[in-house]
Amino acid sequence: MDDKLNDGTPAPSEALDRQQVVRQAAVYASGVLSMAENPALQQLVEEAAKYFCVPMAAVSIIDRDRQWFPAGVGLDVNETAREVSFCDHAIEQTDEILTVLDATYDPRFRDNPMVTGPTHVRFYLGCPLLDANGRALGALCVIGVDPRAHVSAEEYSRLRALASEATRIITHHQLSPADRTTALDKIGGQIEDLIRSGDESLVTDLDAMLRRLERQEDRERRRGK
Repeated sequence: MDDKLNDGTPAPSEALDRQQVVRQAAVYASGVLSMAENPALQQLVEEAAKYFCVPMAAVSIIDRDRQWFPAGVGLDVNETAREVSFCDHAIEQTDEILTVLDATYDPRFRDNPMVTGPTHVRFYLGCPLLDANGRALGALCVIGVDPRAHVSAEEYSRLRALASEATRIITHHQLSPADRTTALDKIGGQIEDLIRSGDESLVTDLDAMLRRLERQEDRERRRGK
């Protein structure tokens, strides 16, 4: 038997699952799930679509079982199942832009219904959107129906700049009291699930997010007095 399996180090799949718990809590804490049809994000994705000359662009937030679009161009829906999401792959490498020049030749995507179906995705670029702690909330993506031969350094730079602006918009978003309560409840529920399962290894990270939200709530309450 491999000694590495018994040295207390989590298996890769277990470590990934743990990362996903903390990442999901970061999504809740950011308040981005309350930013539907945000005009600043919408203006940004329209600019991205125009610059890259593609029919589709979006800010995609990777939620527990779905990808959700608070802003998008050329999309018929505001969410899809996470399992068909290109952006779910984009957030796996937080320091890189996921580049798919022709999805029909990429084994990760060639059988994806977004490729084989009427959406006819061929070209995709996705730049991760990270919170202040480097946790991926989602990605800014541009999507084309024709394959491309290459992406220039200038185009990569432009997408990174647009993604940086999207991140700024998201992180400066002010949560309403109701949205903050929802985030507190969601993260609190995650903590309870971890404790019930006997895995308290992530409780400290999640509790830190709770406390940060509570401090924000206290500051706003004092300002309102």
